[in-house]
Amino acid sequence: MTFLKGRSMLWLLVPATFAIAYWWDRSTEPKPDFVEISSNPDYYLANTETIEFDTNGQVQRSFTTVKTLHYKDIMQTHLLEPVMHFNDDQNPSWTVSAEKAVSNELSEQLVLEGNVKVELERQPVQSNVLLTMPVLKIDFASETAFTDQPIELIDGRFRMTANGMQADLRTNKIEFKSEVLAEEL
Repeated sequence: MTFLKGRSMLWLLVPATFAIAYWWDRSTEPKPDFVEISSNPDYYLANTETIEFDTNGQVQRSFTTVKTLHYKDIMQTHLLEPVMHFNDDQNPSWTVSAEKAVSNELSEQLVLEGNVKVELERQPVQSNVLLTMPVLKIDFASETAFTDQPIELIDGRFRMTANGMQADLRTNKIEFKSEVLAEEL
């Protein structure tokens, strides 16, 4: 009988060992994350051109890109080589171009990057004004444009460099931040 008593104790010890090991290990298995953010755009456009006309049928604005990628999940539009033309009968026309741009739909901001150029096209008698910088951020909600990067402004025979600028698009005023240097060419 003592033989059976020892074996029954052994059979009770095996499940007790597994139970103790199970309760001892309190680590939890990581739950799978089924919510994935798509890295694929929901639409893709190539070689696009958008033209906006005024009430008289004259071209007011035009916008071209080599590639446009829209990401619905992050609410952004990525643009490759965007070029924007702004025409006005009373004012000279403007052209803004860059290597790439990102439009954030929630914040109403456009970030232009890589060889950003803003050119004011004047009458044939006067020379054009060219403003260049590596990065330009445009906030459409406040109608401002700004950068903390080095900029260069060339206006005919004059050249101006600075670090950073703030532009009010409503009043067409530009404020240069620091290290402003002007020279005659």
